[in-house]
Amino acid sequence: MYEDKEFLLEDSPGFLLNRTALRIKKDFQRRISAAELDVTAEQCAVLWSLWRREGCFQRELAEQTFKDITNITRILDGLERRGMVRRVRDEHDRRMSRVYLTEQGTSLQDKITAIASELGRDAYQGIDESDLQELRRVLNLVYANLSDA
Repeated sequence: MYEDKEFLLEDSPGFLLNRTALRIKKDFQRRISAAELDVTAEQCAVLWSLWRREGCFQRELAEQTFKDITNITRILDGLERRGMVRRVRDEHDRRMSRVYLTEQGTSLQDKITAIASELGRDAYQGIDESDLQELRRVLNLVYANLSDA
Protein backbone atom coordinates (compact mmCIF):
# COMPACT_ATOMS: atom_id res chain seq x y z
CA MET A 1 0.00 0.00 0.00
CA TYR A 2 2.63 2.55 1.00
CA GLU A 3 5.26 1.30 -1.46
CA ASP A 4 3.45 2.78 -4.46
CA LYS A 5 2.94 6.29 -3.08
CA GLU A 6 4.91 9.15 -1.71
CA PHE A 7 4.67 8.81 2.05
CA LEU A 8 3.17 11.86 3.74
CA LEU A 9 3.28 11.70 7.51
CA GLU A 10 0.21 13.89 7.98
CA ASP A 11 -1.83 11.48 5.83
CA SER A 12 -0.67 8.30 7.53
CA PRO A 13 -3.30 6.48 9.59
CA GLY A 14 -0.90 6.24 12.54
CA PHE A 15 -0.36 10.01 12.58
CA LEU A 16 -4.09 10.69 12.27
CA LEU A 17 -4.86 8.15 14.99
CA ASN A 18 -2.30 9.64 17.37
CA ARG A 19 -3.48 13.17 16.68
CA THR A 20 -7.08 12.14 17.36
CA ALA A 21 -6.17 10.21 20.53
CA LEU A 22 -4.30 13.25 21.88
CA ARG A 23 -7.29 15.51 21.10
CA ILE A 24 -9.68 13.12 22.88
CA LYS A 25 -7.38 12.87 25.91
CA LYS A 26 -6.98 16.66 26.08
CA ASP A 27 -10.75 17.22 25.85
CA PHE A 28 -11.40 14.52 28.46
CA GLN A 29 -8.94 16.21 30.83
CA ARG A 30 -10.60 19.59 30.19
CA ARG A 31 -14.01 18.14 31.08
CA ILE A 32 -12.66 16.45 34.22
CA SER A 33 -11.06 19.72 35.34
CA ALA A 34 -14.26 21.67 34.61
CA ALA A 35 -16.14 19.19 36.83
CA GLU A 36 -13.55 19.96 39.54
CA LEU A 37 -12.53 16.32 39.88
CA ASP A 38 -9.05 15.96 41.33
CA VAL A 39 -7.78 13.35 38.85
CA THR A 40 -5.95 13.18 35.55
CA ALA A 41 -7.01 11.33 32.42
CA GLU A 42 -4.24 8.78 33.08
CA GLN A 43 -5.53 8.23 36.60
CA CYS A 44 -9.05 7.77 35.22
CA ALA A 45 -7.82 4.89 33.05
CA VAL A 46 -6.50 3.16 36.17
CA LEU A 47 -9.68 3.87 38.13
CA TRP A 48 -11.73 2.51 35.22
CA SER A 49 -9.76 -0.74 35.33
CA LEU A 50 -10.29 -1.00 39.08
CA TRP A 51 -14.04 -0.39 38.74
CA ARG A 52 -14.12 -3.43 36.48
CA ARG A 53 -11.75 -5.60 38.51
CA GLU A 54 -10.75 -4.40 41.93
CA GLY A 55 -7.94 -6.07 43.86
CA CYS A 56 -5.69 -6.81 40.92
CA PHE A 57 -1.91 -6.60 41.04
CA GLN A 58 -0.05 -3.46 39.96
CA ARG A 59 1.47 -5.43 37.08
CA GLU A 60 -2.01 -6.36 35.84
CA LEU A 61 -3.06 -2.71 35.97
CA ALA A 62 0.00 -1.78 33.93
CA GLU A 63 -0.94 -4.35 31.27
CA GLN A 64 -4.60 -3.31 31.20
CA THR A 65 -3.75 0.38 30.77
CA PHE A 66 -0.72 -0.11 28.49
CA LYS A 67 1.61 1.60 30.97
CA ASP A 68 5.01 0.42 32.12
CA ILE A 69 5.47 -0.48 35.77
CA THR A 70 7.26 2.82 36.54
CA ASN A 71 4.34 4.86 35.19
CA ILE A 72 1.70 2.75 36.92
CA THR A 73 3.57 3.18 40.22
CA ARG A 74 3.63 6.97 39.72
CA ILE A 75 -0.08 7.04 38.84
CA LEU A 76 -0.97 4.89 41.86
CA ASP A 77 1.16 7.11 44.11
CA GLY A 78 -0.94 10.08 43.02
CA LEU A 79 -4.23 8.23 43.49
CA GLU A 80 -3.13 7.01 46.90
CA ARG A 81 -2.14 10.56 47.98
CA ARG A 82 -5.63 11.70 46.94
CA GLY A 83 -7.19 8.91 49.00
CA MET A 84 -8.73 7.12 46.00
CA VAL A 85 -6.89 3.80 46.17
CA ARG A 86 -4.94 1.75 48.64
CA ARG A 87 -2.26 -0.83 48.00
CA VAL A 88 -2.15 -3.98 50.10
CA ARG A 89 0.73 -6.45 50.10
CA ASP A 90 -0.36 -9.83 48.78
CA GLU A 91 -0.57 -12.38 51.56
CA HIS A 92 1.10 -15.07 49.41
CA ASP A 93 3.85 -12.93 47.89
CA ARG A 94 4.86 -9.89 49.96
CA ARG A 95 6.75 -8.45 46.98
CA MET A 96 3.46 -7.93 45.14
CA SER A 97 0.73 -5.41 45.94
CA ARG A 98 -2.95 -5.60 45.16
CA VAL A 99 -4.80 -2.36 44.48
CA TYR A 100 -8.19 -1.57 45.99
CA LEU A 101 -10.52 1.37 45.61
CA THR A 102 -11.42 3.50 48.57
CA GLU A 103 -14.89 4.92 49.04
CA GLN A 104 -13.66 8.14 47.46
CA GLY A 105 -12.31 6.27 44.40
CA THR A 106 -15.56 4.37 44.02
CA SER A 107 -17.61 7.55 44.33
CA LEU A 108 -16.05 8.99 41.16
CA GLN A 109 -17.33 6.22 38.90
CA ASP A 110 -20.68 7.76 37.97
CA LYS A 111 -19.19 11.24 37.40
CA ILE A 112 -16.30 10.05 35.25
CA THR A 113 -18.46 7.61 33.30
CA ALA A 114 -20.92 10.41 32.54
CA ILE A 115 -18.08 12.66 31.33
CA ALA A 116 -16.72 9.86 29.12
CA SER A 117 -20.20 9.20 27.68
CA GLU A 118 -20.72 12.88 26.91
CA LEU A 119 -17.30 13.07 25.26
CA GLY A 120 -18.13 10.00 23.15
CA ARG A 121 -21.43 11.53 22.02
CA ASP A 122 -19.65 14.74 21.02
CA ALA A 123 -16.68 13.04 19.37
CA TYR A 124 -18.67 10.50 17.36
CA GLN A 125 -21.61 12.67 16.32
CA GLY A 126 -22.53 12.17 12.69
CA ILE A 127 -20.78 8.78 12.53
CA ASP A 128 -22.97 5.73 11.90
CA GLU A 129 -22.76 2.86 14.37
CA SER A 130 -21.71 0.57 11.52
CA ASP A 131 -18.78 2.90 10.74
CA LEU A 132 -17.75 2.88 14.42
CA GLN A 133 -17.85 -0.92 14.42
CA GLU A 134 -15.70 -0.97 11.29
CA LEU A 135 -13.25 1.48 12.90
CA ARG A 136 -12.98 -0.81 15.95
CA ARG A 137 -12.44 -3.82 13.69
CA VAL A 138 -9.70 -2.11 11.68
CA LEU A 139 -7.91 -0.74 14.76
CA ASN A 140 -7.97 -4.16 16.41
CA LEU A 141 -6.55 -5.69 13.22
CA VAL A 142 -3.72 -3.14 13.09
CA TYR A 143 -3.00 -3.83 16.76
CA ALA A 144 -2.98 -7.60 16.16
CA ASN A 145 -0.71 -7.19 13.12
CA LEU A 146 1.89 -5.47 15.31
CA SER A 147 1.45 -7.42 18.53
CA ASP A 148 4.69 -8.88 19.85
CA ALA A 149 6.53 -7.54 16.81
